[in-house]
Amino acid sequence: MSRLITFGCSYAYGTGLPDCNNWMFDKLHNLKPSKMGWASLLADKMKVECVNESFPGSSNAEILYNVLKFNYKPDDTVVIMWTHFVRDMLFNFPHKFPFFRDRLGPWSKTHQERKWAEYLSEKDYAMKSWFYIQHADLHLQKQEVNYIHYPATPEELNKNKLDFIEVENYHSDGIVYLDTATDDMHPGEKSNKLLCDSIHRRLND
Repeated sequence: MSRLITFGCSYAYGTGLPDCNNWMFDKLHNLKPSKMGWASLLADKMKVECVNESFPGSSNAEILYNVLKFNYKPDDTVVIMWTHFVRDMLFNFPHKFPFFRDRLGPWSKTHQERKWAEYLSEKDYAMKSWFYIQHADLHLQKQEVNYIHYPATPEELNKNKLDFIEVENYHSDGIVYLDTATDDMHPGEKSNKLLCDSIHRRLND
């Protein structure tokens, strides 16, 4: 059976949508991405099963980690929504439950976490993200699946593009905000529908 496999952060998870407006509570009780997000809408449009491997707060390092360890099938379609590059993840927390992964970013509370997030420059973070993207690209080519890279904020990555990095199926459409979700931060229902249509077109190019 064909599947849509999606990777990303809160933009792909559907954080803030009406059925996912309190993920801080849900991740302790009922971990489920939004059915109103672009990933689920796209799977419905394609008439395939949706396997959403995204999680709020994920860094591009964590996204790559999830891309590499996933077990693909030949008829899978894969969409990677790369996130803001000023994020990181510590891998010294081997728990399988994603709540216990140590995600680092501007939101981090402890002094040590903030210093970690602030230590590298924007250029350093961007270069690391391009390495992650190329690694994922080469890996997916070997899997022989249909895939695209669809970064949430491509302008951040594109202004720091490395001229020696070659990536297939990379699209710079980004997220267009027609509305916002219940948290006034993430894309709302109309924006997610537009994202669904945009990604669907890219997959069919």
